[in-house]
Amino acid sequence: MFKLISNEPEKLKVINYYHYSTALQMCAVIGTVAAPLTLYSVELGLSSDEIGILGSLMAFCQVLALISIPITLYFGSKLVSITTLFTRYIFLLIFLIVPLYQNNLLVVFYLLFFAMLMFAICRSLSEAAFVPWMQEFIPRDVRGRIIGINGIICTPFALAASYAIKMWLDSRVGLDRFYPVFIIAIISGFISALLLIKIKGGKKIVNRDNDLGYLKNLFSASKDKNFNLFLISSGTQYLVITVLAIFLTLFFKIRMNIPTGELIFSSTLVLIGGTCSGFIVGRITDNYGCRGIRVIFQSLQIILLLMLPFINSETPYLSYVIGIVFFLFGFLMWGSASIGYIFMLNYVPSNNKESFMSLAYSLDGLIAGITTVLAGYLVLWLDTNNIVVFGKTLGSYEVLFAICAFIIVVSMNAFILIKEEGAMGVRTFLRQLIFSRRQLP
Repeated sequence: MFKLISNEPEKLKVINYYHYSTALQMCAVIGTVAAPLTLYSVELGLSSDEIGILGSLMAFCQVLALISIPITLYFGSKLVSITTLFTRYIFLLIFLIVPLYQNNLLVVFYLLFFAMLMFAICRSLSEAAFVPWMQEFIPRDVRGRIIGINGIICTPFALAASYAIKMWLDSRVGLDRFYPVFIIAIISGFISALLLIKIKGGKKIVNRDNDLGYLKNLFSASKDKNFNLFLISSGTQYLVITVLAIFLTLFFKIRMNIPTGELIFSSTLVLIGGTCSGFIVGRITDNYGCRGIRVIFQSLQIILLLMLPFINSETPYLSYVIGIVFFLFGFLMWGSASIGYIFMLNYVPSNNKESFMSLAYSLDGLIAGITTVLAGYLVLWLDTNNIVVFGKTLGSYEVLFAICAFIIVVSMNAFILIKEEGAMGVRTFLRQLIFSRRQLP
Protein backbone atom coordinates (compact mmCIF):
# COMPACT_ATOMS: atom_id res chain seq x y z
CA MET A 1 0.00 0.00 0.00
CA PHE A 2 2.86 2.39 0.78
CA LYS A 3 5.93 1.85 -1.38
CA LEU A 4 9.17 2.52 0.45
CA ILE A 5 12.75 2.14 -0.74
CA SER A 6 15.37 1.54 1.92
CA ASN A 7 18.99 0.49 2.22
CA GLU A 8 17.70 -2.34 4.43
CA PRO A 9 14.89 -3.92 2.37
CA GLU A 10 14.73 -7.09 4.48
CA LYS A 11 13.40 -5.08 7.42
CA LEU A 12 10.53 -3.70 5.36
CA LYS A 13 9.11 -7.18 4.65
CA VAL A 14 7.61 -7.58 8.14
CA ILE A 15 6.93 -3.94 8.97
CA ASN A 16 3.17 -4.48 8.46
CA TYR A 17 3.09 -6.55 11.65
CA TYR A 18 4.30 -3.46 13.50
CA HIS A 19 1.63 -1.30 11.83
CA TYR A 20 -1.30 -3.59 12.63
CA SER A 21 -0.08 -4.35 16.13
CA THR A 22 0.02 -0.62 16.84
CA ALA A 23 -3.47 -0.16 15.35
CA LEU A 24 -4.93 -2.84 17.64
CA GLN A 25 -3.07 -1.40 20.62
CA MET A 26 -4.72 1.93 19.83
CA CYS A 27 -8.15 0.25 19.83
CA ALA A 28 -7.31 -1.38 23.16
CA VAL A 29 -6.34 1.97 24.68
CA ILE A 30 -9.42 3.73 23.25
CA GLY A 31 -11.65 1.13 24.88
CA THR A 32 -9.99 0.95 28.29
CA VAL A 33 -7.51 3.33 29.92
CA ALA A 34 -8.23 6.43 27.81
CA ALA A 35 -11.52 8.35 28.09
CA PRO A 36 -13.59 5.26 29.09
CA LEU A 37 -11.66 4.88 32.36
CA THR A 38 -12.07 8.58 33.20
CA LEU A 39 -15.80 8.57 32.46
CA TYR A 40 -16.28 5.16 34.12
CA SER A 41 -14.68 6.64 37.24
CA VAL A 42 -16.95 9.70 37.10
CA GLU A 43 -20.07 7.52 36.87
CA LEU A 44 -18.78 5.38 39.74
CA GLY A 45 -18.61 8.55 41.85
CA LEU A 46 -14.85 9.11 42.24
CA SER A 47 -13.59 12.67 42.82
CA SER A 48 -11.22 14.66 40.59
CA ASP A 49 -8.23 14.08 42.87
CA GLU A 50 -8.81 10.30 42.86
CA ILE A 51 -9.19 10.29 39.08
CA GLY A 52 -5.98 12.32 38.87
CA ILE A 53 -4.15 9.69 40.94
CA LEU A 54 -5.39 6.88 38.67
CA GLY A 55 -4.36 8.85 35.61
CA SER A 56 -0.90 9.50 36.99
CA LEU A 57 0.02 5.86 37.53
CA MET A 58 1.07 5.15 33.94
CA ALA A 59 3.36 8.15 33.99
CA PHE A 60 4.79 7.40 37.46
CA CYS A 61 5.62 3.80 36.59
CA GLN A 62 7.74 4.89 33.66
CA VAL A 63 10.49 5.34 36.25
CA LEU A 64 10.72 1.54 36.23
CA ALA A 65 12.35 1.81 32.82
CA LEU A 66 15.62 2.52 34.62
CA ILE A 67 15.58 -0.79 36.46
CA SER A 68 14.27 -2.66 33.40
CA ILE A 69 17.59 -2.30 31.56
CA PRO A 70 19.22 -5.45 33.06
CA ILE A 71 16.00 -7.41 32.38
CA THR A 72 15.92 -6.26 28.77
CA LEU A 73 19.59 -7.05 28.23
CA TYR A 74 19.30 -10.52 29.78
CA PHE A 75 16.05 -11.71 28.18
CA GLY A 76 16.13 -9.58 25.04
CA SER A 77 13.95 -6.60 24.19
CA LYS A 78 11.60 -8.65 21.99
CA LEU A 79 10.67 -11.18 24.67
CA VAL A 80 10.25 -8.56 27.40
CA SER A 81 8.21 -6.24 25.19
CA ILE A 82 5.76 -8.88 23.93
CA THR A 83 5.31 -10.67 27.27
CA THR A 84 4.58 -7.54 29.28
CA LEU A 85 2.37 -6.09 26.51
CA PHE A 86 0.20 -9.23 26.67
CA THR A 87 0.19 -9.40 30.47
CA ARG A 88 -0.87 -5.80 31.08
CA TYR A 89 -4.32 -6.41 29.60
CA ILE A 90 -4.98 -9.32 31.94
CA PHE A 91 -5.10 -6.92 34.89
CA LEU A 92 -7.72 -4.73 33.21
CA LEU A 93 -10.25 -7.56 33.66
CA ILE A 94 -10.57 -6.19 37.21
CA PHE A 95 -12.59 -3.31 35.69
CA LEU A 96 -15.46 -5.80 35.27
CA ILE A 97 -15.90 -6.52 39.00
CA VAL A 98 -15.61 -2.93 40.23
CA PRO A 99 -19.38 -2.11 40.04
CA LEU A 100 -20.08 -4.93 42.51
CA TYR A 101 -18.59 -2.66 45.20
CA GLN A 102 -20.20 0.59 44.03
CA ASN A 103 -21.62 1.29 47.50
CA ASN A 104 -18.09 1.46 48.91
CA LEU A 105 -16.13 4.06 46.95
CA LEU A 106 -12.95 3.32 48.89
CA VAL A 107 -12.97 -0.29 47.65
CA VAL A 108 -13.80 0.94 44.14
CA PHE A 109 -10.81 3.27 44.18
CA TYR A 110 -8.39 0.62 45.45
CA LEU A 111 -9.54 -1.95 42.88
CA LEU A 112 -9.06 0.52 40.04
CA PHE A 113 -5.77 1.63 41.60
CA PHE A 114 -4.43 -1.95 41.67
CA ALA A 115 -5.59 -2.67 38.11
CA MET A 116 -4.03 0.51 36.78
CA LEU A 117 -0.85 0.05 38.82
CA MET A 118 -0.21 -3.41 37.39
CA PHE A 119 -1.16 -2.25 33.89
CA ALA A 120 1.23 0.70 34.26
CA ILE A 121 4.11 -1.48 35.49
CA CYS A 122 3.74 -3.89 32.57
CA ARG A 123 3.31 -1.00 30.14
CA SER A 124 6.54 0.61 31.33
CA LEU A 125 8.53 -2.60 30.99
CA SER A 126 7.03 -3.23 27.56
CA GLU A 127 7.67 0.24 26.14
CA ALA A 128 11.14 0.55 27.69
CA ALA A 129 12.08 -2.64 25.84
CA PHE A 130 10.19 -1.78 22.64
CA VAL A 131 11.94 1.52 21.82
CA PRO A 132 15.47 0.03 21.60
CA TRP A 133 13.97 -2.84 19.58
CA MET A 134 12.46 -0.28 17.17
CA GLN A 135 15.92 1.10 16.51
CA GLU A 136 16.80 -2.36 15.21
CA PHE A 137 13.80 -3.26 13.05
CA ILE A 138 12.94 0.16 11.53
CA PRO A 139 15.49 1.29 8.88
CA ARG A 140 17.04 4.65 9.79
CA ASP A 141 16.75 6.15 6.30
CA VAL A 142 12.92 5.87 6.28
CA ARG A 143 12.26 6.01 10.01
CA GLY A 144 10.18 9.18 9.94
CA ARG A 145 8.10 7.94 6.99
CA ILE A 146 7.37 4.59 8.61
CA ILE A 147 6.19 6.26 11.81
CA GLY A 148 4.01 8.54 9.68
CA ILE A 149 2.56 5.63 7.69
CA ASN A 150 1.88 3.90 10.98
CA GLY A 151 -0.37 6.80 11.89
CA ILE A 152 -2.30 6.63 8.64
CA ILE A 153 -2.95 2.91 9.05
CA CYS A 154 -4.06 3.34 12.66
CA THR A 155 -6.58 6.11 11.89
CA PRO A 156 -9.44 3.99 10.43
CA PHE A 157 -9.08 1.52 13.31
CA ALA A 158 -9.36 4.36 15.81
CA LEU A 159 -12.37 5.91 14.06
CA ALA A 160 -14.24 2.62 13.83
CA ALA A 161 -13.54 1.71 17.45
CA SER A 162 -14.48 5.10 18.87
CA TYR A 163 -17.67 5.39 16.79
CA ALA A 164 -18.79 1.90 17.83
CA ILE A 165 -18.13 2.79 21.49
CA LYS A 166 -20.10 6.05 21.14
CA MET A 167 -23.13 4.34 19.60
CA TRP A 168 -23.10 1.59 22.20
CA LEU A 169 -22.67 3.74 25.32
CA ASP A 170 -25.14 6.46 24.33
CA SER A 171 -27.84 3.93 23.47
CA ARG A 172 -27.78 2.33 26.91
CA VAL A 173 -27.67 3.24 30.60
CA GLY A 174 -25.90 1.74 33.60
CA LEU A 175 -22.34 0.78 34.34
CA ASP A 176 -22.73 -2.65 32.77
CA ARG A 177 -22.83 -1.01 29.32
CA PHE A 178 -19.06 -0.54 29.71
CA TYR A 179 -18.47 -4.33 29.94
CA PRO A 180 -18.53 -5.22 26.20
CA VAL A 181 -16.30 -2.21 25.47
CA PHE A 182 -13.70 -3.35 28.00
CA ILE A 183 -13.82 -7.02 26.94
CA ILE A 184 -13.40 -6.36 23.19
CA ALA A 185 -10.64 -3.83 23.84
CA ILE A 186 -8.74 -6.26 26.08
CA ILE A 187 -8.93 -8.99 23.42
CA SER A 188 -7.56 -6.48 20.89
CA GLY A 189 -4.66 -5.87 23.26
CA PHE A 190 -3.88 -9.59 23.41
CA ILE A 191 -3.84 -9.90 19.60
CA SER A 192 -1.63 -6.82 19.23
CA ALA A 193 1.02 -8.47 21.38
CA LEU A 194 0.94 -11.74 19.42
CA LEU A 195 1.40 -9.94 16.07
CA LEU A 196 4.82 -8.69 17.16
CA ILE A 197 6.18 -12.24 17.32
CA LYS A 198 6.83 -12.14 13.54
CA ILE A 199 9.24 -9.18 13.80
CA LYS A 200 12.93 -10.07 14.05
CA GLY A 201 15.64 -8.62 16.29
CA GLY A 202 15.48 -7.77 19.97
CA LYS A 203 17.70 -10.67 21.06
CA LYS A 204 19.49 -10.82 24.38
CA ILE A 205 22.74 -8.87 24.39
CA VAL A 206 25.95 -10.63 25.37
CA ASN A 207 29.44 -9.07 25.47
CA ARG A 208 28.59 -5.86 23.63
CA ASP A 209 31.51 -3.69 22.53
CA ASN A 210 32.38 -0.72 24.77
CA ASP A 211 29.93 -1.86 27.44
CA LEU A 212 30.83 0.00 30.66
CA GLY A 213 28.24 -1.73 32.81
CA TYR A 214 24.77 -0.70 33.99
CA LEU A 215 25.61 2.22 36.31
CA LYS A 216 28.44 3.66 34.19
CA ASN A 217 26.25 3.53 31.07
CA LEU A 218 23.52 5.44 32.89
CA PHE A 219 26.02 7.97 34.19
CA SER A 220 27.44 8.41 30.69
CA ALA A 221 23.95 9.12 29.32
CA SER A 222 23.15 11.58 32.12
CA LYS A 223 26.35 13.59 31.41
CA ASP A 224 25.35 14.33 27.81
CA LYS A 225 24.42 18.05 28.02
CA ASN A 226 22.66 18.06 24.66
CA PHE A 227 20.59 15.08 25.71
CA ASN A 228 19.78 16.80 29.02
CA LEU A 229 18.19 19.66 27.07
CA PHE A 230 16.14 17.07 25.23
CA LEU A 231 15.09 15.54 28.57
CA ILE A 232 13.81 18.92 29.78
CA SER A 233 11.91 19.58 26.55
CA SER A 234 10.50 16.06 26.33
CA GLY A 235 9.52 15.86 30.00
CA THR A 236 7.64 19.16 30.01
CA GLN A 237 5.84 18.33 26.74
CA TYR A 238 4.80 14.93 28.05
CA LEU A 239 3.66 16.57 31.29
CA VAL A 240 1.11 18.71 29.43
CA ILE A 241 -0.05 15.76 27.29
CA THR A 242 -0.65 13.60 30.38
CA VAL A 243 -2.47 16.30 32.34
CA LEU A 244 -4.73 17.31 29.47
CA ALA A 245 -5.52 13.70 28.51
CA ILE A 246 -7.48 13.55 31.78
CA PHE A 247 -8.56 17.08 32.58
CA LEU A 248 -9.60 18.18 29.10
CA THR A 249 -12.15 15.35 29.12
CA LEU A 250 -13.29 16.32 32.63
CA PHE A 251 -13.55 19.98 31.57
CA PHE A 252 -16.06 19.16 28.84
CA LYS A 253 -17.91 16.56 30.94
CA ILE A 254 -18.30 18.53 34.16
CA ARG A 255 -18.59 22.07 32.80
CA MET A 256 -20.71 21.31 29.73
CA ASN A 257 -22.30 17.94 30.55
CA ILE A 258 -21.41 16.33 27.22
CA PRO A 259 -22.89 12.77 26.89
CA THR A 260 -20.43 10.00 27.74
CA GLY A 261 -20.42 8.25 24.35
CA GLU A 262 -20.11 11.48 22.43
CA LEU A 263 -17.20 12.57 24.60
CA ILE A 264 -15.40 9.25 24.11
CA PHE A 265 -15.84 9.57 20.34
CA SER A 266 -14.63 13.19 20.38
CA SER A 267 -11.65 12.37 22.59
CA THR A 268 -10.58 9.70 20.11
CA LEU A 269 -9.88 12.56 17.71
CA VAL A 270 -6.79 13.15 19.88
CA LEU A 271 -5.35 9.88 18.63
CA ILE A 272 -6.47 10.55 15.07
CA GLY A 273 -4.93 14.02 15.15
CA GLY A 274 -1.71 12.53 16.45
CA THR A 275 -1.57 9.90 13.75
CA CYS A 276 -2.31 12.46 11.01
CA SER A 277 0.48 14.71 12.22
CA GLY A 278 2.82 11.72 12.32
CA PHE A 279 2.72 11.38 8.55
CA ILE A 280 3.52 15.09 8.08
CA VAL A 281 6.30 15.31 10.64
CA GLY A 282 7.81 12.03 9.41
CA ARG A 283 8.52 13.45 5.97
CA ILE A 284 9.67 16.83 7.29
CA THR A 285 12.05 15.44 9.91
CA ASP A 286 13.62 13.03 7.41
CA ASN A 287 14.42 16.01 5.14
CA TYR A 288 14.86 19.04 7.42
CA GLY A 289 15.50 17.74 10.93
CA CYS A 290 13.35 18.09 14.03
CA ARG A 291 13.90 21.60 15.41
CA GLY A 292 11.91 23.83 13.04
CA ILE A 293 8.70 21.80 12.89
CA ARG A 294 8.76 21.13 16.65
CA VAL A 295 8.95 24.84 17.48
CA ILE A 296 6.07 25.61 15.10
CA PHE A 297 3.90 22.88 16.65
CA GLN A 298 4.61 24.06 20.20
CA SER A 299 3.88 27.69 19.33
CA LEU A 300 0.45 26.61 18.08
CA GLN A 301 -0.07 24.55 21.24
CA ILE A 302 0.28 27.71 23.34
CA ILE A 303 -2.36 29.48 21.25
CA LEU A 304 -4.72 26.50 21.59
CA LEU A 305 -4.33 26.33 25.38
CA LEU A 306 -5.01 30.04 25.79
CA MET A 307 -8.18 29.74 23.67
CA LEU A 308 -9.72 26.92 25.75
CA PRO A 309 -11.12 29.18 28.54
CA PHE A 310 -13.29 30.95 25.94
CA ILE A 311 -15.25 27.75 25.22
CA ASN A 312 -18.45 27.29 27.27
CA SER A 313 -21.87 25.63 27.08
CA GLU A 314 -23.19 28.59 25.06
CA THR A 315 -20.58 28.26 22.31
CA PRO A 316 -22.25 27.78 18.89
CA TYR A 317 -21.85 24.32 17.36
CA LEU A 318 -20.32 23.14 20.62
CA SER A 319 -20.01 19.46 19.61
CA TYR A 320 -18.02 20.39 16.50
CA VAL A 321 -15.85 22.82 18.47
CA ILE A 322 -15.03 20.12 21.02
CA GLY A 323 -14.15 17.68 18.23
CA ILE A 324 -11.84 20.25 16.63
CA VAL A 325 -10.17 20.96 19.99
CA PHE A 326 -9.47 17.27 20.59
CA PHE A 327 -8.16 16.81 17.05
CA LEU A 328 -5.84 19.83 17.34
CA PHE A 329 -4.68 18.65 20.75
CA GLY A 330 -3.64 15.32 19.22
CA PHE A 331 -2.25 16.85 16.04
CA LEU A 332 -0.07 19.44 17.77
CA MET A 333 0.91 17.78 21.04
CA TRP A 334 1.29 14.17 19.96
CA GLY A 335 2.85 15.41 16.74
CA SER A 336 5.37 17.33 18.80
CA ALA A 337 6.03 14.24 20.93
CA SER A 338 6.57 12.18 17.76
CA ILE A 339 9.18 14.68 16.60
CA GLY A 340 11.01 14.27 19.90
CA TYR A 341 10.70 10.50 19.54
CA ILE A 342 12.33 10.60 16.09
CA PHE A 343 15.09 12.89 17.40
CA MET A 344 15.86 10.44 20.19
CA LEU A 345 15.94 7.41 17.86
CA ASN A 346 18.39 9.25 15.61
CA TYR A 347 20.51 10.75 18.37
CA VAL A 348 21.20 8.02 20.92
CA PRO A 349 24.26 5.78 20.33
CA SER A 350 23.36 2.21 19.44
CA ASN A 351 25.88 0.77 21.90
CA ASN A 352 24.15 2.47 24.86
CA LYS A 353 20.61 2.96 23.55
CA GLU A 354 18.90 1.25 26.51
CA SER A 355 20.38 3.72 29.02
CA PHE A 356 19.59 6.84 26.97
CA MET A 357 16.06 5.78 26.10
CA SER A 358 15.20 4.50 29.56
CA LEU A 359 16.47 7.72 31.11
CA ALA A 360 14.20 9.77 28.83
CA TYR A 361 11.21 7.49 29.34
CA SER A 362 11.63 7.46 33.13
CA LEU A 363 12.07 11.21 33.51
CA ASP A 364 9.04 11.90 31.30
CA GLY A 365 6.95 9.67 33.54
CA LEU A 366 8.25 11.05 36.82
CA ILE A 367 7.56 14.66 35.82
CA ALA A 368 4.15 13.90 34.32
CA GLY A 369 3.07 11.59 37.15
CA ILE A 370 3.82 14.07 39.92
CA THR A 371 2.19 16.91 38.02
CA THR A 372 -0.97 14.96 37.17
CA VAL A 373 -1.58 14.23 40.86
CA LEU A 374 -0.93 17.88 41.72
CA ALA A 375 -3.26 18.96 38.92
CA GLY A 376 -6.06 16.89 40.45
CA TYR A 377 -5.60 18.53 43.83
CA LEU A 378 -5.24 21.96 42.20
CA VAL A 379 -8.58 21.59 40.39
CA LEU A 380 -10.22 20.36 43.62
CA TRP A 381 -8.80 23.31 45.60
CA LEU A 382 -9.70 25.90 42.97
CA ASP A 383 -13.27 24.61 42.84
CA THR A 384 -13.70 25.76 46.45
CA ASN A 385 -11.36 28.79 46.43
CA ASN A 386 -11.45 31.72 44.05
CA ILE A 387 -8.52 33.34 42.24
CA VAL A 388 -9.31 36.91 41.18
CA VAL A 389 -7.19 38.67 38.51
CA PHE A 390 -8.11 42.24 37.47
CA GLY A 391 -11.50 41.79 39.06
CA LYS A 392 -12.28 38.58 37.15
CA THR A 393 -12.62 35.24 38.94
CA LEU A 394 -10.66 32.47 37.23
CA GLY A 395 -12.06 28.96 37.18
CA SER A 396 -10.06 25.86 38.09
CA TYR A 397 -9.62 24.57 34.55
CA GLU A 398 -8.80 28.01 33.17
CA VAL A 399 -5.89 28.31 35.62
CA LEU A 400 -4.74 24.79 34.72
CA PHE A 401 -4.72 25.58 30.99
CA ALA A 402 -2.72 28.80 31.56
CA ILE A 403 -0.10 26.88 33.58
CA CYS A 404 0.14 24.28 30.79
CA ALA A 405 0.74 27.05 28.23
CA PHE A 406 3.65 28.38 30.30
CA ILE A 407 5.13 24.87 30.56
CA ILE A 408 5.03 24.52 26.76
CA VAL A 409 7.02 27.77 26.51
CA VAL A 410 9.71 26.15 28.67
CA SER A 411 9.67 22.97 26.56
CA MET A 412 9.93 24.91 23.29
CA ASN A 413 12.89 27.01 24.40
CA ALA A 414 14.77 23.94 25.63
CA PHE A 415 14.33 22.27 22.23
CA ILE A 416 15.56 25.38 20.39
CA LEU A 417 18.89 25.06 22.26
CA ILE A 418 19.42 21.43 21.24
CA LYS A 419 22.21 20.72 18.77
CA GLU A 420 20.97 18.44 16.01
CA GLU A 421 23.18 17.14 13.23
CA GLY A 422 21.91 18.16 9.78
CA ALA A 423 18.95 20.14 11.15
CA MET A 424 17.95 23.63 10.02
CA GLY A 425 17.41 26.53 12.37
CA VAL A 426 13.82 27.67 12.80
CA ARG A 427 14.10 30.73 10.54
CA THR A 428 15.97 28.79 7.86
CA PHE A 429 13.34 26.06 8.01
CA LEU A 430 10.51 28.57 7.56
CA ARG A 431 12.27 30.23 4.63
CA GLN A 432 12.91 26.85 3.01
CA LEU A 433 9.30 25.78 3.56
CA ILE A 434 7.90 29.00 2.06
CA PHE A 435 10.34 28.86 -0.86
CA SER A 436 9.41 25.22 -1.58
CA ARG A 437 5.72 26.14 -1.70
CA ARG A 438 6.38 28.97 -4.15
CA GLN A 439 8.11 26.52 -6.47
CA LEU A 440 4.96 24.42 -6.77
CA PRO A 441 3.15 24.83 -10.12
